[in-house]
Amino acid sequence: MKIKKLSLAIAALGVASATPAIAVAADDGMQVNLDLRTFYMNRDFDAGIPDTIAAGQAFRIEVLSPFWHDMIGVDVSAVHVAKLEGDKTLNSSDVLTPEGDGYTTLEQAYLKLRPIENVDIKLGRMILMTPLLNDLTSRISAPSTQGLHATAKLGSGSLYAIYSDKASMNNSEKFEQYRVGNETYDIKALGATYAFGNGLSTHVQYAVAQDYQKQLYLNASYPTKAGNYDLLFDLTHMRGEDDGDLYGADYDSHLTGLTGRLSRGNWAYTLAYQTVGGSDGYNQQWGGADNTQFFTWGAVQLLDFNAADEQSLQVRVDYDVASVPGLHLMARHTESWDIDYAGGDDGQRRETNVDAKYTLQDGAAKGLSFRLRVAHADGDEAVVPRINDIRLIAEYKTNLL
Repeated sequence: MKIKKLSLAIAALGVASATPAIAVAADDGMQVNLDLRTFYMNRDFDAGIPDTIAAGQAFRIEVLSPFWHDMIGVDVSAVHVAKLEGDKTLNSSDVLTPEGDGYTTLEQAYLKLRPIENVDIKLGRMILMTPLLNDLTSRISAPSTQGLHATAKLGSGSLYAIYSDKASMNNSEKFEQYRVGNETYDIKALGATYAFGNGLSTHVQYAVAQDYQKQLYLNASYPTKAGNYDLLFDLTHMRGEDDGDLYGADYDSHLTGLTGRLSRGNWAYTLAYQTVGGSDGYNQQWGGADNTQFFTWGAVQLLDFNAADEQSLQVRVDYDVASVPGLHLMARHTESWDIDYAGGDDGQRRETNVDAKYTLQDGAAKGLSFRLRVAHADGDEAVVPRINDIRLIAEYKTNLL
């Protein structure tokens, strides 16, 4: 796996960086942040599929302005990914380009407006984090979205609206229109959140790409106590349908997840059940260069457990090591059944994950973190090939101004 070579590269580059974060309002003055991130992936496939080995070093610079006159500002971030290891592959790692090269991209560049108190508007290229349109930052750099995002805070709730006409993948220099063949379209979304006085929080979002697809997201989360234990109950329901001829077929699917989490002290235990109904597996992406991912407990390192008629059950344990401050361990296993696939209707698959992350708590390199992520997925040969996935991540973020 060439880990020795990677270790030398990390040392030579002064080690790594932080996950790209959503830019926030810098009300107290200009901010300039430098993020460094080293990312290594080794993905081994079965069934004659070529393996993927890739490593890169990301340098991310972020400039956040204050709101001048309490009304207007500009935020910009750019990323350069230098190739450390990897070649062109049939199975993109999303660490390098599909050709196996590094890249440079203008990740975010948007105008931010605050026309009245509690109303914020962003216009341009940005990292979005909403359930139905998002740019998750689990790889070496983040994808991003071009459009408009407006948010209004209303007491314990909020309303937001999104319009987008282009998006980028997280390993690409290009922003591309949402498209199917030669036909292009845009995406519109409305959402709302509300937190009740008893701790219950809710989130609803509706999004549509005209003539392509429409989706609905509903979520309710409720924390409570059971003696000396903290309890969290989470219910999520998603529904997707085609919206016209561009989808290319009739499409109807819904996904429901129910999760319980019990925690006390340094330990947390999670049990999550997910089921997919309707005529098809659930498709959360919008076509073109969109890289939207699931906001569900059932979406793990490799699989989303979103196939037609699939049911899955996940058991997860988290532990903050008391004797080593800054060390977090996680183990998780997800098992699924009843998958409807070509030639059968009782397919099975599973994934096991182990995750260890250590963050320095003091000293000159305070905040520097190292993370190991290991995943193994397998199941019926017609449903999923065997996959072994190892990721090593080092990251560090510092403020330059």
